[in-house]
Amino acid sequence: MDKITVFLTGSSVYVYLFIFFGKLIEVALSSLRSQLIHKGERVLGALVAVFEYAFWLTITASAITGFADDPIKMLVLILAFAAGNVLGSILEEKLALGYCSILCVFMDNSRALLAADQLRSKGYALTIIPSQGMNGADRTTLQITVKRKHVPVIREFIRSHFPETVLSVSATQQIIGGTLAKTIK
Repeated sequence: MDKITVFLTGSSVYVYLFIFFGKLIEVALSSLRSQLIHKGERVLGALVAVFEYAFWLTITASAITGFADDPIKMLVLILAFAAGNVLGSILEEKLALGYCSILCVFMDNSRALLAADQLRSKGYALTIIPSQGMNGADRTTLQITVKRKHVPVIREFIRSHFPETVLSVSATQQIIGGTLAKTIK
């Protein structure tokens, strides 16, 4: 234990690297924990919090110990905090947690029905909604709720086959009941 304490109170490049990468991981875990809890994964979020807090205690203690004599430790801590936020957002984006609702507004009903048939044949559940545009123009809206990881696939399908379609993607907090909950990919 004494060797660890001596290491953490030192001012070598290894201590700076330890602080930087430790803080980077801690902040990335913090971002991930926040997203997990926000998306309803409370138990997994709590498990991530255990590791996050362990990193926080170790890294903060290391940086604060002797920071008046070694301000580089605080600079490294601050830079790692900023980089950790970026890493956390990239990690969360790659994991694509949660669900999204995609609204596809079609100017032409027959094109909307064609898109609906093609999407349903690929296993996506959707709802067809008659809509009204500006000045009373008839529109057809498809509402598709999927796991977030499927959004790029659907967006690319719609953009490449139906480029005139207006798309709106939004996060969905919860899905309760209906055939959607049983069929969602």
